[in-house]
Amino acid sequence: MKEINLNSFVYNEQITKDDILKVVSQEEIYSFYTGEEITSGVKINSPLRNDNVPSFAFYYHKSEDNALMFYDFATKESGDCIVFVRKLFGLDYRDTLFKITYDFKLSVVEITEERKKTIRSKKIVEKVQVKIGVKSRKWKLRDAKFWGSFGITKNTLDFYNVKPIEYVFFNGDSSKVDKLTYAYLEFKDEEVSYKIYQPFNERYKWMNNANYSVHQGYSQLPSNGELLIITKSLKDVMSIKDVIGLPSVGLQSESVMMKQSVMDEYKERFIKVVCLFDNDKAGKRLAEDFTKTYDIPHFFMPELEGVTDFSDLVKKIGTNESKKEFNKKLKEII
Repeated sequence: MKEINLNSFVYNEQITKDDILKVVSQEEIYSFYTGEEITSGVKINSPLRNDNVPSFAFYYHKSEDNALMFYDFATKESGDCIVFVRKLFGLDYRDTLFKITYDFKLSVVEITEERKKTIRSKKIVEKVQVKIGVKSRKWKLRDAKFWGSFGITKNTLDFYNVKPIEYVFFNGDSSKVDKLTYAYLEFKDEEVSYKIYQPFNERYKWMNNANYSVHQGYSQLPSNGELLIITKSLKDVMSIKDVIGLPSVGLQSESVMMKQSVMDEYKERFIKVVCLFDNDKAGKRLAEDFTKTYDIPHFFMPELEGVTDFSDLVKKIGTNESKKEFNKKLKEII
């Protein structure tokens, strides 16, 4: 039994920038991480920093194999789509390739053939839908302590289809996971997808085969209500439910927007829609984009040490004080 290792399934050390660009276009990469259609030569607000005046543009570099480059007129920074993703998330080069490979669900397929008694192989990179399965285990005291620190109860974990697991299966191959590992089950269009959460595993904290259009907690929403919170994780969704008593949904990633039709649905079902993302750079940028694009207000949790979101705040100052702070911030915008 091998330890958890995504290299065999989602990411392979052999995948290079050229491999990625054979199956994913430069335009797709920029659009995926900005949430906008890319137009060459048109100035926009910089996705890499707070920018009130459009001073950022894309252009095709004729001398570099028609590479689609970005240029920031204020900072004079420029680069290709790989550099853009690296700067956007503060990653090194290798982890940038890892993120793009993971986000676009790329995998390496080795094709072998025999020619005149010589075995040859060639590498093919393709988009794949990784099949994930899990073997669950019983809930233990350590699980209660972990989730309880965010104010989340077992009833709520069951309600949102969160299960503790001891093995995960990728395309049929099994791997043992950390002792604190959980599977989030999501259902959409009669399909089941999994998001695997290993909170104390730095490299493989998240593993996911869900489509980015799947909003966490969507299936558990009431048919209508007074207020809906849009946040960025199921952990925050559950914490907000148990501590505040409000319905919410979580995005799959802070790097993508949502379809206008989905936001229209939320606005039809709920009198007020508000977004609450992380109080870091990426979260603030996303909140501004949501307010500008969908005309909904946003707010953040206090910038305390170790606190970027609501569940962090609960862990830091407790449920009662977190509820007071949440309501105070919410009251300021509605």
